[in-house]
Amino acid sequence: MKRFILKILLLGILFGCKTTEYKEMKRNPKPHWVESIPSHPDYYVGVFSTSKTGEDYRERAKKGALENLASEISVNVMGHSVLKTMETNDSFSQDYQNEVTIKSSENLEGYEVAGHWENAQEYWVYYRLSKAKYATIKKERIRKAIDLGKDYFTRAIDNHNRNNYHDAFILSIKALESVTEFLDQPLKTEIAGEEVYFGTEVLTYVQQMINEVDIKANQERHLVVLGDHIDDRNIYFTVHNHKGEAVSGIPLKCEYKAILYKTFEVISNKEGKVGMSLGKINQSKPEQTITAELNFNELAEDKSKDKIVLQLLNYLPHKTEIIKLSVRAPKVYIDNKEKEFGQSTTGKLSSIARQALISKGFFIVNNKEDADLIMLIDTDSQFMGRNQKAYLAELNGTVQVTHIKTGNIVFSEVIKPTKGLQLSKINASRDAYSKAELYIKRRVIPKLANQYFSF
Repeated sequence: MKRFILKILLLGILFGCKTTEYKEMKRNPKPHWVESIPSHPDYYVGVFSTSKTGEDYRERAKKGALENLASEISVNVMGHSVLKTMETNDSFSQDYQNEVTIKSSENLEGYEVAGHWENAQEYWVYYRLSKAKYATIKKERIRKAIDLGKDYFTRAIDNHNRNNYHDAFILSIKALESVTEFLDQPLKTEIAGEEVYFGTEVLTYVQQMINEVDIKANQERHLVVLGDHIDDRNIYFTVHNHKGEAVSGIPLKCEYKAILYKTFEVISNKEGKVGMSLGKINQSKPEQTITAELNFNELAEDKSKDKIVLQLLNYLPHKTEIIKLSVRAPKVYIDNKEKEFGQSTTGKLSSIARQALISKGFFIVNNKEDADLIMLIDTDSQFMGRNQKAYLAELNGTVQVTHIKTGNIVFSEVIKPTKGLQLSKINASRDAYSKAELYIKRRVIPKLANQYFSF
C-alpha cells in the first residue's frame, strides 16, 4: 500500500513539473535563432548563450556574440597584400587570422541587436551586421589607417636618409602597426607620385634597411685562457651602413653560448660600437661563440605592442654575426721554495701539486716564459722539541698563484700548521710534509681549480 501511494506522489510531481515547463514554454517560447543559428546572405551573424551565474552574465553573452560575429567575417587574402607574401608560412597566417578576429570583435561598428532571450538558466544574445554597411565602414577605416601609416612612413624615409636607422625602424614599425588589421588587403595608395601597395611597400623598405645594416666582429676568433676577464675592449661588434658610415642607436641581441647560455641586450654607440663584458671565463668548453643580430623586440618595445607586427619582423631575413672563442686551460709553472729546518729540500709538495693540477685539467710547463700562471710553494719545517724518544717538527707555508700578464695575485692559501712526530728530527719533518701533501691534494688544488673550471 505504501509503495502504491509513493508511486502516485511521484507521478503527481512529474506531472506538475511537466505542466510548469509547458506553461513556461507557452509564456516564453524559444525564438528560432536559439534553436538553430541563422544564416543570411546580407548579414554577418553572431549568437551566444551563457549560464545565468554571476553578475556579469549579460556582458559575457554580449562579448561572446561579438566574437562569433567577428569570426563570421573571414580573412580574405588578396593579391599584393602582406599576407599574400607570407602564404607559405601557415603559422603566421593562422596567428594573423586569430589576432584579427580578436581585434575585430573589439573594434566592430555598425552591428545591431537582432534579439535576446532568457529563461531561468540561460541568457542568449543575437547580433547581426549588414555586409554592405560593414564594407563601407571597413573602406573608411582602411583609408584612415593608410593615411596614418603614410605619415609614419614618410618620417621613416626622412630619418633613413639622414642615417638615423634607429628612428627609421621605429617609424616603419608604427606604419605597419597602423594597418595591421588590413594586412590581407592590397592597401593601394600613392606615395611620392607613385602607386604602391602600402603594406608590402613598408615591409620591403624595412628589409632594405636590414640589408644595409652591417654587423661586424672586431675579430672572428679569439684565443682565451680560462680565468681571463673579457670586457668590451676585447670583444665587440661594429654597426655600419652600406656606405661604411657608423650607425648609432641600433639594438643588438647578443648570445654567449658555452656550456651555459647568457644573453646581452646592447645598443651601438655613436661610433657604431657594441661591446659587452663577459667577465671571467670559467666555462671549460673548448669552442664557445658569441652571436649578434638585430633586436626587433627592443626596437618595438613601448612603440608597438602588436604581436603580429613583431612576428612579421622576426620572419624577415636578417644577418647574424659570430665571434668564436677558442678556450684552453692555463699553463702553470711551479716555483719550489720548500725547506727543512731552513735548508732547501726536494720538492715533495711541488710534485704532488703537479700531479693534482694535471688531474684537474691544468697544463704544466717547465719554463716561466711559456706560463700563464706561476705557482709559488713556500714552506719550511721547524724543530719544536723532543718528547722522551720522539722528535716534534712543525711545517708552515703558503701557496700563492700569480697571473704573469697582469702581475696580480689570483690565488693565495696558507697551509695550516702541520705537525710531525718521529724518532728523528728529519723523519719528524718528513712526517709533517707527508701530512701537508694530503692538504695540498685535497684542499689547495681543488680550491684553485674551482676558480678556473666552474663548468
